[in-house]
Amino acid sequence: MAKNYRREALPKTPAQTTPKRKQTSRTCVWWFLLGSLVGVIVGNLYASRRAETPPPEAAAKPASEERPPAVQPSFKFQEILSDTQVDVSDRAPPPPAPRPQPPAVEQPPAGPMPETASPVPEPTAATPGTYVVQAGSFKRAADAERLRAELGLLGIAASVQTATLPNGQTTHRVRTGPYANKQTAEQVRNQLKRNGKDGVTYPVR
Repeated sequence: MAKNYRREALPKTPAQTTPKRKQTSRTCVWWFLLGSLVGVIVGNLYASRRAETPPPEAAAKPASEERPPAVQPSFKFQEILSDTQVDVSDRAPPPPAPRPQPPAVEQPPAGPMPETASPVPEPTAATPGTYVVQAGSFKRAADAERLRAELGLLGIAASVQTATLPNGQTTHRVRTGPYANKQTAEQVRNQLKRNGKDGVTYPVR
């Protein structure tokens, strides 16, 4: 049976291709609107950032523009010479000012001097019936001589007598006198006591 090739080869009717053209036009419109919206958003962001950013000249000013340069004083050699006057006259220099005298310092009153007795004649040999005052007894002769010198400063004449004790030891006695009576010997002993020294009165036998 013979096929009808003419019917198969016929082109499609315009009614079948119309929906595809409408869909393609709608897609182009959506892409155009989307691109326009994106462009508007990007433009607004760029404009806002540019407005917030200060101009480079106002943002970074050098420190030299903010502070005025200091005015350096200018010195002129001629002005200095004219202002300076040197006295070259032959006048003698003024005498130096007198030095102030230091204020007088009041000396404190001197304390009471130790009581001294009237000069006593050098001791003589003791005789029976007289009295002596023993001021001390020492084992060392140097200690006895020291006490004798101290009594001499008080005006009391004394002598050092060396004796041997029964136990065989040697002693050095410092004695004053002799005195004719016990009353005179007691006066010397009291004088020693007032000067911080002890004494004992002995009769000479």
